[in-house]
Parts: sequence; C-alpha cells; structure tokens
Amino acid sequence: MKIILLKPVERLGKPFDIVSVKDGYARNYLFRRNLAIPATEANIQGLEKNKKRFSKKIEKIKKMSMGLAEQINSTSIKTTIKTGIEGKSFGSITSHDLAELLKSEGFEIDKKNIVLDEPIKHPGVYDIKVHLGENIDATFKFILLEEGA
Repeated sequence: MKIILLKPVERLGKPFDIVSVKDGYARNYLFRRNLAIPATEANIQGLEKNKKRFSKKIEKIKKMSMGLAEQINSTSIKTTIKTGIEGKSFGSITSHDLAELLKSEGFEIDKKNIVLDEPIKHPGVYDIKVHLGENIDATFKFILLEEGA
C-alpha cells in the first residue's frame, strides 16, 4: 500500500514522503496514530498544494536554524565538576546539563538534540554536537574544569 507520511517516522521517512508499506502496518499503526494517509490521487494533489504553501515556511525555519548554528559554533561554555583525590569525578555531565548550560547562554535547545555518546566524567575540552534540523548541525566547545583548580 502506498501512503503519504504526515510526520517523521523512524526508518520510513520524513513528512510528505510517499512510501510503500504493508497494509496491516498502515491501517493498524500509521493511520490510527495520524502519522500517514493513503496515497490516493486527491491526497497526492493536496500534498503538492501543501508543499508549495509550506515551502516558504520551511525555508524561513531553515534560515533561522542556520543563523542559530553559526551562533552556537562560536560559543564556548565553561563549568566545573567536583573531583576526588585520585582525579575521579563525583557525578557526570549529561545532555540535560548541557541543555541547561546552553539555556543560560541564551539558546533554547532540547536535550534530545544534543548528540552525546556517553556522559562526560573527566575534566577536559570537548566538542559537543547539536542537531538543529535536517542536515543542520552545530558544534560548540565545552570546557570542564576541576572544581578549585
């Protein structure tokens, strides 16, 4: 069955993509959750009209994301962490902590958009990647110092 995606679906596509899926998956999962609609002639024509209408809005959002990416790329954030005698840290810095630090710098970034393989536990300088949208990523410098150093 051919369907039109209304929202992003992992491993399937992004909004307004026309994809083929099994009938049961479409009826029982995608349609019930308003993630897709059937790809009929009328829906495809409506899709083309919506693409034209929203293309300006999408372009505006993309420009804003690019500007935000430039600002984040030029940002560096310092913070401290408590460490013991042997240099072992008490706690770690997670994507939630980084989102809070970015918020204090004036950037409203969701913690889900911060790409962090594992929590930061040791003092040092790190390059942290932030995903801002489709093919738009930014990187900022994060400096973690020992408390009292």
